[in-house]
Amino acid sequence: MMDAASRPKRPRYWLGCLFSLGLVAVYVGIRNAIFVQKGMLSPNFGLIHKAYDFNLWELPWTLLALSVLCVILGCFGRRGFWWTAILYGFLAVDLFGLRYYITYIEPQAHEVRHIRIETPKLTQPVRLLHLADIQSGGISEVEAKLFDRIAELEPDLIINTGDFLQVIPPRTTASELPKLMDLIEQVDPRYGTYGVYGDTDYLLYRFKMEDFKPMRMLSSSTATIQTEGGLLSLHGLNLNQSRDYGYAGRTIQAWLGESERQSFRILIGHSPNYALGVGELPIDLCLAGHTHGGQVRVPGYGPLVTDSDVPRDWARGFRKIGIPFLNVSAGAGSNRFEGLPPMRFNCPSEMTLIELVPIKSVR
Repeated sequence: MMDAASRPKRPRYWLGCLFSLGLVAVYVGIRNAIFVQKGMLSPNFGLIHKAYDFNLWELPWTLLALSVLCVILGCFGRRGFWWTAILYGFLAVDLFGLRYYITYIEPQAHEVRHIRIETPKLTQPVRLLHLADIQSGGISEVEAKLFDRIAELEPDLIINTGDFLQVIPPRTTASELPKLMDLIEQVDPRYGTYGVYGDTDYLLYRFKMEDFKPMRMLSSSTATIQTEGGLLSLHGLNLNQSRDYGYAGRTIQAWLGESERQSFRILIGHSPNYALGVGELPIDLCLAGHTHGGQVRVPGYGPLVTDSDVPRDWARGFRKIGIPFLNVSAGAGSNRFEGLPPMRFNCPSEMTLIELVPIKSVR
């Protein structure tokens, strides 16, 4: 009978597995820390693209290569390498799956958030669809499905808070804008479609207003809509005004002075920054986009990037900000700056159906 001291010691393969995994984790951490240190979260979209490629393309291929290497070593009788091969292979498949999910699933989710606002200013309901940041690289089946979904919701009014196109050559703004307007026309809400310009829409300034029909662009301008249940007053901010209330204050005050007090007032801007200055103004609803909700939201932390001055929890969703309500859309599309693919994580593409309904009387 052998005592414990005389038994042959088994190689602690799991220690080698943990050590190699630790080295990979340190390398990945250093690479991502460098991206952040260089200003990736400023945001720098070129660095975001590099981080995406590293973490979801280079890294899984590296892990897959290490898995194959461990299989080869395992074939020479080093059994512990089989477990390491399985671990690396599992991680590689997970990362490839995550890449597919954030590139093709969440960006095309087009979820609908439902909001209900009771107001004494209307006697009949109005179904308002808030749309933002389509940022199409080229009108395709994705956009067609988006507008089919919008048509199913039967909105009375559509308001788009900018960033319509972000075309990828050989497509051009001139080739894609008419296609987008055709999709909007197919929905044909009874009170019309209104929009403002966003960051990616600088090429649209050279087009005539007629080119946007049936959508009406509001840039430092106002529209009044007589509905069956009351009056809506819309005011659209230009891009610079939406970025800073200091630029927007004068035009907002002029609009408030000219609009009827009993009209339901809706202020529209691309960036939500303007909302920081309107909390005490007699406005019913503020609409904005631009932030994309962060596109990548870390559970328990929130958006990594908002590209905005508003509090991070304002980057997506509906809230009261004093007198007005504010709705910031996470967007129907995704950012394509610096060749970025349309990626989203824990922040699916969306649109918001806002039902404006008469306030219930209390007896």
